[in-house]
Amino acid sequence: MERPGWRERAANLADDVAFAVDYTVCARCGLGWVEWPYTMEKYQRCGLATAGLEALRLEHPGLSWHTLGGHFQDSRAFWTAVGAGVPGSYQQRETCPHVPEG
Repeated sequence: MERPGWRERAANLADDVAFAVDYTVCARCGLGWVEWPYTMEKYQRCGLATAGLEALRLEHPGLSWHTLGGHFQDSRAFWTAVGAGVPGSYQQRETCPHVPEG
């Protein structure tokens, strides 16, 4: 599903989309959101998602990072791990008024 103002960060390995995540940022409010992270099964638990999210944060420094929805029970450990030491900790937060509704 495409949402206005949202982009995708992806990592390709050997013609595979190994990792992808949708994101949007509001520089005005100093906030960023990520949604729908995906890691191809054969690349899971290799640190690829952590590296992809870190690269996204480095591309957009100084933001507090969040997600829109609640985290599924089986993904809470992932979000806790990747959110450690990250401003916002990928906790749930609605978008600001500057991010288009989608």
